[in-house]
Amino acid sequence: MNGDDLLNIGAFAAATGLTVPALRHYDEIGLLKPARVDPGTGYRRYRRGQLDDARLICGLRAVGVPIDEVRAMVGRPAGQVRSALEAHRDRLIAQVREVSQRVAAVDEFIEKGTPMPAPLTVRPVQIRIKVAEVRAAAGFYTAAFDVVFNESISSLQFGTYRSDGFFLITLEECDQAGSEHGGTRFGLLVADLNAAHDRAIDAGGVEVHPPADFAWKPRTSCVRDPDGNVIDLSQA
Repeated sequence: MNGDDLLNIGAFAAATGLTVPALRHYDEIGLLKPARVDPGTGYRRYRRGQLDDARLICGLRAVGVPIDEVRAMVGRPAGQVRSALEAHRDRLIAQVREVSQRVAAVDEFIEKGTPMPAPLTVRPVQIRIKVAEVRAAAGFYTAAFDVVFNESISSLQFGTYRSDGFFLITLEECDQAGSEHGGTRFGLLVADLNAAHDRAIDAGGVEVHPPADFAWKPRTSCVRDPDGNVIDLSQA
């Protein structure tokens, strides 16, 4: 390899948007190794052919993609990088929803004058439903009802813990033998019934009955999620 074709670490950093400390770190963890390291001085030098990978790494880290995922994307076809970025975008949207719920909880605490309201009575806070694939099911519910999916507990989270609105719908994958589980039926109270019903259909749900008024209960509708679970929607 001709040394004239190599860039020193400062020039490479300037050409890629990465800092010199970042390049040293990526060398140490094996994410982006220099083409040559001088055995006497330890100076790192890079090939011009490494510029594209370095610029990709810089862009991915700038939008918060974790190092392990960056490592998996480098050198992959553009389509695979796009799919990984779409998954990262979904994760960021979930984080925005979670932060919004926390802000709402803080507002509630401020209004009530207490940071941690104690529960006054027993009330249900969780149901479990069977789904064919957790990530796909989570995608339906977050798109349809703008709720938070807490991946660590495989649950759709309404409100924040110990707030009045806290509730979990936990998603459990059914095995092949149990795939015909018959579905679970549950209800959700929504601020705008027509809008919530339409969003559920747009997200992949199937209409069981359209929004309708009743003399003995609030305006309601009913949809079936892609896994066969039935959701009764009621106007708040």
